[in-house]
Amino acid sequence: MYKYLKDIALLLLLPGLVALGYALYNGPASWAVDGNTFWGTPISLFVFWIGLAHAGTLLSAIFLVLDIKLDKRTAMLAELSTLCSLAVAVVFPLMHLGVLERFYMVLPLADARMNIANIRSPLVWDFCCIVIYGVLSLLFFGTHLAAGRFPGLSKIRKPLGWLLFPLVLWVHTVVSLDFAATFVPEWRGAFFPVYFIVGAIYSGLALVGCILWFEGYRMRLLEQLVKIGSWLLCAIWLWNFMVSGNFCTSAFIFAGLLPQLLLVSAIKNSRVGRLLIYVSILFGLLLERLFLVSPGLGDSVPFGLVDLGLLAFGMSVFILGFCGIRWYLGTAIEGESTFFGEVDDSDMVQVSERMPGEANAAAADDPEYVEPWRSYETRTLRFPMFVGVSLTVLFCIWCSAQLAYDNVELSLVQMAPILYPMSALIAALIVVGKAFHSEVVPELGSFSKKTRVIWSAVIIAACIVLAGLLGAFFGGGSSKANDARVHSAPAEQISNPRLIWNSRCSSCHGVDGKFNEKFVREYYPVPQKLDSARLDSIGVDSLVQVILNGRTNMNAYEGRLSKAEARGLVHYMQKLAGEAK
Repeated sequence: MYKYLKDIALLLLLPGLVALGYALYNGPASWAVDGNTFWGTPISLFVFWIGLAHAGTLLSAIFLVLDIKLDKRTAMLAELSTLCSLAVAVVFPLMHLGVLERFYMVLPLADARMNIANIRSPLVWDFCCIVIYGVLSLLFFGTHLAAGRFPGLSKIRKPLGWLLFPLVLWVHTVVSLDFAATFVPEWRGAFFPVYFIVGAIYSGLALVGCILWFEGYRMRLLEQLVKIGSWLLCAIWLWNFMVSGNFCTSAFIFAGLLPQLLLVSAIKNSRVGRLLIYVSILFGLLLERLFLVSPGLGDSVPFGLVDLGLLAFGMSVFILGFCGIRWYLGTAIEGESTFFGEVDDSDMVQVSERMPGEANAAAADDPEYVEPWRSYETRTLRFPMFVGVSLTVLFCIWCSAQLAYDNVELSLVQMAPILYPMSALIAALIVVGKAFHSEVVPELGSFSKKTRVIWSAVIIAACIVLAGLLGAFFGGGSSKANDARVHSAPAEQISNPRLIWNSRCSSCHGVDGKFNEKFVREYYPVPQKLDSARLDSIGVDSLVQVILNGRTNMNAYEGRLSKAEARGLVHYMQKLAGEAK
């Protein structure tokens, strides 16, 4: 089955790459965009793929911490689907920004020019949460994979699972806040986080169902969870329709009504029937995401060739990546018919037979019972979480002290979306680092000299690449070439202050001097207003120096503008400030 799937993916890859290149070159005009929200296909596909990425955490990490048995193959396939879905998802918000090669600029850190991303922006929240979710998912998958060679690593899987458990809910809650924090009435509501989490888990379960179908076996618990997910989502859709009148009929049919056919034994026990149900769910939720992101386009979202190409790109990259890694790992994923978890069937029966009132007494009499605050997971995570929370608090203090936020109201509430993800990332790195040092490092002595040399070369190369990336980031890069390429003007007209303002300043300050508010609030803190009294108090000479030397988030224009042009620009600013009264 995988062979035919890979052939289909290869056929989809070429038109997908063409559509991606065309969209990046021509910008938002090339794909379906809602004129009221200015969001379109890339954001819809981002929400769709980030939802699919939740399946691995649900079926592996959450089941692990709840002591629910799951065979190794299902767990590792689910974890792998998370990584591949995340890899596809991150492309689309960067594509929406239009600065794919400068993704690092949404990191909440300052570069050499003291440009600092607005930590209040949902773009920064998304970037931090998704990157951290991807790193923790990779660590979780890597320890699972390496546990066969280093059994001691299996001990930290449950602590990592406890870190991922709240993170899977946190990430999609943050994504939902991106919508709820905007000015679009259809996106405002306290139910949005729950709605997004249910939809994400539901779509992820359908994806895992498709993967297991291609593996040639079924998981009955998965089918039960899919039915429960369809009931919850239908209830939310109907409730939202009664409250606001918003309803996507096609999504309700494909992802709400058709999955109820799993109640029919003939369809549930049919391989083709189960596959069609899972595909129907994925198709319905894709339509629902398109309707959600672009409510102004109506129930039937117009899909052009570029939109279809972007969808084909996501599908092909996911299939090729998943199938390639699945083939490469081979027996490491298949393993034996083993389960992970800490309870066997007899324990589960014993617990189920206890009366509710007898639970505490039975736990007290059980010699194997361990109080939660004394468990291995708590003892393992106690110190790493303390370090993670402490460093995160220090980071928040550092952010609030930056000059870039002097004119921006910055509170702990606005920084809350990144608090737990950063703490969890630091804690996970400490846990894995300690386990790697105690379990893997001693074993390296048993490797051959050639293997040790290869490991050393890989580590050194990784350090060099990381140092180069950090150097490029903190070096700030050159904005002169980019500015000249994008905002070029004929030499005989460049002395015109209006042309200079429109080509170099209006992207942040606005053509009329009243801010390009949408761009600024999504990327960086809001700049100073063009106020006549403030401009007069600063003086022409000082403003010329600000233009030439830069300030806070503003680039220096020395070498690109002469002093005469900068002075003419100041006079034009004063004119705009006077017209704004």
